[in-house]
Amino acid sequence: MAYADFEFYATTYHGNIVPEADFPRIADRASDFLDVITFGRLVDGLPSDERAATKVQKAVCAVSDKLYELELAEKQANAAAQAGGSSETSGGATSGIISSRSAGSESISYASLSDTASGAKNWSAVYQAAGDETLTNNLLYSAARLYLTGVKDDKGVLLLYAGL
Repeated sequence: MAYADFEFYATTYHGNIVPEADFPRIADRASDFLDVITFGRLVDGLPSDERAATKVQKAVCAVSDKLYELELAEKQANAAAQAGGSSETSGGATSGIISSRSAGSESISYASLSDTASGAKNWSAVYQAAGDETLTNNLLYSAARLYLTGVKDDKGVLLLYAGL
């Protein structure tokens, strides 16, 4: 079960990336990720301290945003791979990412899939992490750590503490 709902996401966290219809599924995955990085310290429920509980819910929202962005990036990459970088449309016109144009002789060059991928890596950590488990985990952990650093459970143990 997710540690945050869409109402919290929209009103308290002020999120606007994950659509309401997708939020329960994404937030559930984000909550599972938090269970892993907190070593199961949240499985019995949110901390009773209101501030700590809010921080946990905000961490779920931040991780949800990243998970949704990763999902979109992977869908876009799959669509580009299936299209082969450019695709034929009706009328014989091609489509894709234009890498250069010339006016004389009307020449248009389209970016190859590798050009598109390397360009995407340069402008987005999300695109870099898409499809790479280690980078994905680092991206999600960074999003959660922003809110969970210094937060304790009801036993007084830091949620991110890896010790016994």
